Amino acid sequence: MSAVVRHDTLPGLLAARAAATPVRPAVEHRGTTVTWAGLADRVQRARARLRRGGQTPGARLGILARNDPDTLVALLAATAEGREAVLYDGRATAAERDQVAALAGLTGWHTPSPADHADGPVGAEAPASGGPAPAPHLGLVTSGTGGLPKVVRKRWHTALTNAADFATLAGYREGDRLLCTTPVHHAYAFGVAVLPALVTGCTLVLAPHPAAPMALARLLRDSRATVVQSVPFLYRAVLDSGEPPAPSALRICVSAGEPLPGALAEDWHAATGVPLRDQYGSTEFGQIAYTTGAPGGPLRLLPGVTARLRAADGTWLAAPGPDVSGELHLRQAGAGPVTYWGLPELTTASLADGWFRTGDTGRLPSPEHVVVEGRTTRRISVAGRKVDPDEVQRAVLRVPGVRECWVAAPPEGSAGHGDRFAAFVAVEEGVTESGLRRHVARALSSYKVPTRFHLREALPRTGTGKVHAARLWQEAVRTRGQEDAP
Repeated sequence: MSAVVRHDTLPGLLAARAAATPVRPAVEHRGTTVTWAGLADRVQRARARLRRGGQTPGARLGILARNDPDTLVALLAATAEGREAVLYDGRATAAERDQVAALAGLTGWHTPSPADHADGPVGAEAPASGGPAPAPHLGLVTSGTGGLPKVVRKRWHTALTNAADFATLAGYREGDRLLCTTPVHHAYAFGVAVLPALVTGCTLVLAPHPAAPMALARLLRDSRATVVQSVPFLYRAVLDSGEPPAPSALRICVSAGEPLPGALAEDWHAATGVPLRDQYGSTEFGQIAYTTGAPGGPLRLLPGVTARLRAADGTWLAAPGPDVSGELHLRQAGAGPVTYWGLPELTTASLADGWFRTGDTGRLPSPEHVVVEGRTTRRISVAGRKVDPDEVQRAVLRVPGVRECWVAAPPEGSAGHGDRFAAFVAVEEGVTESGLRRHVARALSSYKVPTRFHLREALPRTGTGKVHAARLWQEAVRTRGQEDAP
């Protein structure tokens, strides 16, 4: 049974959940269970502590997030007390924290802990009128492809509506056990796990982060999860861990963060009996589209999200048709323009005639569906001709013995920048660079074949499971010299 509750505010949602299902588990983490009533009580105590701390409503509070209940309590309490919370990685370095704090206008960071809601006087509830109003905005941090942080200002009402729409489209239910495997401060986990748990009332199971694949495979089984959100890299790692998930109560598996390989979707379905569904989203928009059909097919746009295409010359494609590609631009009902705290020039550059520039290329088979093809910003120029790294990656991944692949040009200004690009490939024993080159040359034009193939056992990953491109290039410098790396 679907039990999506729509509410304008996070505190309103929590109050509704605590009243309707007080003893149902709200959050589980490392063997600890917090009920909906218990979560509401912790938030009240944390609110009282915030009031005693003297911060005024409207102030921005930086929260160093971890995958634990204390982070959720801190977020709910700050929002209820009128603070505009900015979620950021609790493992970030001091320099990284300082950079984000400067952009968001923060005076400091708060590390959530049990002390936030320790036993003590709760204090008087804020009155219905004249007291602190729930914060209308929050900040989520994204690094994007350039690696520099950006703090996206989001409206709570829009984020909650988007989460409710996604939960309805994906088929979340009140009795679900939702396993969150990626960091809660990232938009993917935030919009596909944290907020949907609140709007549906299901149990949010927080996986420790980072988690080893074998530990994650066991958690997938032992948590009795019915819904899981993760990234392609972790789904593949679970299958390869030696403890693949056995058929169970699992019924919804959501994948995002990078393109979902068709072979992975097939292998996952064969191992679990559950389809692996592709989700397309961004920090700026939350959930944009979701596949309800076969892997590799069109994704259905969420309610309120409208897409259109723009050609390379800047003209709008009025009626593009299913076979015409262009840069995807989006609008979201009620969201207002995308805003980056501390970067007004980026806010301006991100819009074209009021439409948000995603930086992705794609097609629009119908007004309700989108096919995402790749990134415009990652296009590589080779002798004046454009190469799509995603096309090359797909060709490399079809070679027997290849597990992972990342294709990119050396960073601008480096010694190898120009008509060169490399493929970083995780391979099984016996795969050679010359063999890879022959396979790819049979599938692609000669100018699309990478200048160099760097063979590895595995590709380094960020906290969200994306390929750590900067580390790859740094390692290329140490191992292969300056020929094709900065």
